[in-house]
Amino acid sequence: MFRTPGCSVIVVLILALLVGCSQEQSIISSKEESKQIVVAVTQDAEGDKLDAATYNGSRHTHAAVYDALVEYEGEGKLAPSLAESWEVSDDGKIYSFHLKEQVKFSDGSPLNAAAVKFSLERAISREENATLEISRLLKTIETPDDSTVVLTFKETATQVLYELSQARPFRIMSPNSVTPAGDVNGTFQQAIGTGPWKIGSYKQGVETVLVANEYYWAENPSEYSLVFKVITDPQARVLALQSGEVDLAGGELGNVPAESLSVFQNNEKFVIETGSSTMSYFLVLNQNNADLSEKNIRQAINYGNDTSKYRNGSDETVKGLFQQKVAFVTDDNQPFYSYDPGKAKPLIEASGYAWNEKNHLYEKDGRALQLRLVIQTEEYPEWKEMAEIFQDNMKQIGIQVDIVNQERAAYYDTLWSSKDYDLLMYRTYADAQLPYRFLSSLFYNSSSTPGVAFQDAPLSDLLDQIADTVSVDRQQALFDQVFLRMHEEVMSVPMYYTKQTFVHKRDVVGFAFNAIEDNPLKWHHLKKEAQ
Repeated sequence: MFRTPGCSVIVVLILALLVGCSQEQSIISSKEESKQIVVAVTQDAEGDKLDAATYNGSRHTHAAVYDALVEYEGEGKLAPSLAESWEVSDDGKIYSFHLKEQVKFSDGSPLNAAAVKFSLERAISREENATLEISRLLKTIETPDDSTVVLTFKETATQVLYELSQARPFRIMSPNSVTPAGDVNGTFQQAIGTGPWKIGSYKQGVETVLVANEYYWAENPSEYSLVFKVITDPQARVLALQSGEVDLAGGELGNVPAESLSVFQNNEKFVIETGSSTMSYFLVLNQNNADLSEKNIRQAINYGNDTSKYRNGSDETVKGLFQQKVAFVTDDNQPFYSYDPGKAKPLIEASGYAWNEKNHLYEKDGRALQLRLVIQTEEYPEWKEMAEIFQDNMKQIGIQVDIVNQERAAYYDTLWSSKDYDLLMYRTYADAQLPYRFLSSLFYNSSSTPGVAFQDAPLSDLLDQIADTVSVDRQQALFDQVFLRMHEEVMSVPMYYTKQTFVHKRDVVGFAFNAIEDNPLKWHHLKKEAQ
């Protein structure tokens, strides 16, 4: 068979063209990747359902897309955000907000009083928000002009500003986010906020890509896109950092296990960032357990719990449930149980238990003092090691602890619904939700709704009194009593004061912590720099 020279030339040209196209696509792909900051997260952002009035998706995605009327600065302090100023009546019933001018949503539509009214009414209409103070007490929303919103409450409302500052459900969304537009009960279509980001693309269970909001009002829009990549396994997040699959991981949204931090220390390719936190880890006590219903046993557990073993060399002593930066917490208003196993054993014996030398456990009527501890490690990988340390602490005072590590969904069902635990490792909420909202959520007890973490009528009465006063001094005195009551009745087992720890590749610059842990970083400040 004969071949013509022209045929060979054509084949060579086609091959060269294909190679050239492949190289060009590779260059384009590389450029696209260089304009992305990829962040490992444990939770799907539900970008197609990110309604500001709901709890769908992750808190940090809500806070990245939607702005609040007021911003939480820490230690109980608030600052302007979409509202440049506000006034509160002396009786705490009327809140008047004055909106910043010339702010636009990410679709180019204007922020105005009507949009704020729509957002708040939509949040209030939802059943899952019914327990929040704004939902319970709001009487009317008036909009005397395009830049003024007046909220009038049926009675004194003390948590309004704190609730408005949280990541959800009272952040402000465009009326165009729903169909029909502006209908409070309309069907959610897309996330349209005034924050620095908007949803670029979303793949369920895989990733959410945020792109810069070109209309962002506070600072220059980012030059990068932000990719929240779902990696549920803690060790997989570590490997993704090492391989370069992700640029950054850490904090509550994508925790890096403490035992894995050594991989990144003294490594010129990575930077470890540590910031302060208001979050604490603690054990919830199930009063339905006959042993835990006795104060002696609850005290013994606290005396036998050596919290210094959880600190990994930190000098910070765990004093009570809340960290020092939490509003209304002072140097001396949180009494605590210092580690003293010598006090633990007599308390156990006072509850009718006797020491079994053979088993090295306390027993009553042939039954060992045995407790079931439930944890989850998808969000909090360090809980496994902490649970094992606690297990050893309890063994030293004659209590057997069995650890049950559940999947995330099952764990939350155990806490809120089934109550199938003796002890459960949990965490306090963060920032503006502390301490009142957190305590009301977990410790408030009524005849219709038993307290989730503890049932105590005097504590609930104190929380009611806090809700009825606008005086900061009076609130401080009441919180002093709250903390004392929680200590005296031994309502929890404080474990550890967290810090925010992130790991990122060295070429990621502009790292800065944010004011609230629900939105932990100034994402729009991040950039990549050639190394």
